[in-house]
Amino acid sequence: MSIRVNYGVGSFGKVISARILMGTDIIEGIEAVCEENGIESATIVSCIGSFQKSSFVYLVPDASSKIKVRFSEVIEKEGPLEFIQGSGVVCKRDGGYETHFHGSMSDQWGTVTGGHFIKSGNIVITADVVLAEVQGIQHTRKFDEETGHVQFYPLEVGFEQPRKIEI
Repeated sequence: MSIRVNYGVGSFGKVISARILMGTDIIEGIEAVCEENGIESATIVSCIGSFQKSSFVYLVPDASSKIKVRFSEVIEKEGPLEFIQGSGVVCKRDGGYETHFHGSMSDQWGTVTGGHFIKSGNIVITADVVLAEVQGIQHTRKFDEETGHVQFYPLEVGFEQPRKIEI
């Protein structure tokens, strides 16, 4: 087994606590807070609340894929849904934001589901969010030849390639 890692070293800047209000898409709300505060890269430290509806995908087997998996069709769940936990990274791509966000939720019967959230598909009743600005690293998402998918690409400011570990 080998160890392979791409990474960057930076620090936290501003920390923002926010409540995303009813009727707002959670990802669009997070990105609006970042835009308003001049934040290009961030991590979602804490995120809980409730949804009116949620849209997400999860991994399913796919023998024809380079990595033997693909995303499911979009799953849409109607609320009310208890948003148990969410985490992710706020990234830049093609001049805008692309937030990579995963979460879990439970329905009114306590059944837990979740996965990779779809932008414009997760409308909150309310959501409490804590964001931490990342300084010295540009979070980006770009196409990765090895996997055949868009992936997270942390790049230190002033560097052309990420730091690497290959053992």
